Amino acid sequence: MNMKRYGFLFALPLALLVGCGEADELKTTATETEEVAVAEEATESATQEEVKTKEDAEVQDSELGTNTIYMKNKALDIQETIASLTFTIDKVQTSRLQVAEAYRDSFDGQDEVTVVAVNAIVENTVDDTVSFHPNQATLVTNTGEQVTADMWFSDDVGGEFLGKVKKEGNVLFFVKALPEELTELKLVVDGPFDADYNSIGEERYEYMINVEK
Repeated sequence: MNMKRYGFLFALPLALLVGCGEADELKTTATETEEVAVAEEATESATQEEVKTKEDAEVQDSELGTNTIYMKNKALDIQETIASLTFTIDKVQTSRLQVAEAYRDSFDGQDEVTVVAVNAIVENTVDDTVSFHPNQATLVTNTGEQVTADMWFSDDVGGEFLGKVKKEGNVLFFVKALPEELTELKLVVDGPFDADYNSIGEERYEYMINVEK
């Protein structure tokens, strides 16, 4: 079965319908009428603002379901030299996915999940073979969840680097917390090793990522 992978940016229009209730009764005095007019104007203004906010949301429909972006930061400045590797995390995005019924078994029966996507760039600067697996990283959220990257939906940005190789792509995590509940994430990545399986860096690396909107 051909599954579509998520890219980092999603931008498709979402049609929203907003209903309004009728007034319970008519006001008879001038004062009451003015109060109602002011209240209705405020309510209408708030409703229009809410609709505009929702219409401005970036949404993508795919075979997996409907994904609505909550926040994104394309200017992260996380970069580290790990032995012969240059490791960069330059983008992060959080969104809420309404899972299509056909794929709910892949998400433990959940009909909605939050998606955390980080864009990773890994470059080996020497001819020697190095193995590094940011696509198997662990994510710890401020809400107390600890999850491993989903290798099925993530891009192939890990594994063996057979010489001077550069890989870039999205590493995806699925969490239960709502996007607006997430404020800070800790990304934990095991260190690289050489062709003889000897560690060539620290045992693990940790990076804090702010995801407040």
